[in-house]
Formats: sequence, structure tokens, C-alpha cells
Amino acid sequence: MKEITQMNLFEKMLAITNELGIVAKNLNVDLGKGKAYKAVQEKDVLDAIKPLEEKYRVYSYPKERKIIDNSILEKETNYGVVKSLYMRTETIYEFVNVDKPDEKITMVSYGDGIDTGDKAPGKAMTYSDKYSLLKAYKVATGDDPDKDASPANGYVNEPKITKEQIDKIKSLVEDVPAMLNYYKLDRLENMTSSIAEKVIERKTNGTKWKDG
Repeated sequence: MKEITQMNLFEKMLAITNELGIVAKNLNVDLGKGKAYKAVQEKDVLDAIKPLEEKYRVYSYPKERKIIDNSILEKETNYGVVKSLYMRTETIYEFVNVDKPDEKITMVSYGDGIDTGDKAPGKAMTYSDKYSLLKAYKVATGDDPDKDASPANGYVNEPKITKEQIDKIKSLVEDVPAMLNYYKLDRLENMTSSIAEKVIERKTNGTKWKDG
């Protein structure tokens, strides 16, 4: 075998792939009402891959991210309707040969995150990063995700803002960017119809568009 420092990036990644074993699904994700599914923890993926990347002198990192979808989801619970933020991110993940930094490989992966608080972006990023590594190094996780249907999570997508609501908000709200920042949105088209209606009602009544 060549000295590690003399290997090209494909040779290094092949060597890492050959040394990796199965990464087990040790994370139990609870969906409520007695429903759950198994998943691979980010920690287990990193614990398996990082030492080999260090050994073979490969550096990997998320080079670029962008939000490609976000919305508000509703779920019926015993305590009423719970709203959660849903976010989908696209990540360009790059692998670099430390000994020959001009040698780089990039791949695109996607991640979804759902959370009732502010963790949806982090969950989406973690998912896409984790699967970038799993797919790049062809890591087995012990089962085939295509053999079973995805577990139902009970979420319903809340209707998006209508064109009429968009036009109305633009005519009523002086600082639209500030409003989008308050609601953690990148563009007006991703606002839900119910929030838009709230904004329009408040501005029509001569009050502030935000809570409080």
C-alpha cells in the first residue's frame, strides 16, 4: 500500500470505506402514542468516521447550506393543536485531501427538521451532515430503510399564505424584512395563511403586527 501522504483523495476515501464497519441504530425516536422508530445517532457516526479521517488525513465539512423549504405544521394532541416549525435544508458537503488540498470531492445531501421550539434548523443540519458521511463512505446501518413505510407522525401542513394576503401585507406593513425576521422566515411566500391573517387583522385595526 502507498504511504498515506502519497495517496490521492479517492484512494484515501476507499481505504476509510474498507475499514469502516456497521454503525448501529442506537437512537430510539419517540413519536408519542406508543409509536417510535430507530435511528443512527450523529455521535455514533462521528465516533466511527473521525478517527479514520484523521488516520488517512481527510478533512470533511459542510461547505454550503441553504433552506429550501420551511412551513408551520399542526398536530392534534391530548392537549390541543400543537404547531411546529418544519425546515428542509440542502447541504453541500466537501471532502479534502489534507496532503493535497486541491483534491476535493463534494456531495449534496438534504435534511429535514421538525421542532416546537427553535431546534428545527439544527435538526435539519444534523440530519444532512450525518447522511453525507454515511453515504460518502457507504456505511451500513444494519437494515434497509426502504423495506418499511415511514412512521406516521400526525403532522398536517398548515396552508401557506395566499397571493391576496401577500399583496395586502405589502400594502400594510412598512418594514416587511423586520416582520420576516420576527417570524423566522426567509421570504413572505413561506408564511402560513393563519399568521398572515393575524398580521393583516392587527394592521387593519391600527395595532402592531407582532405579538406583545
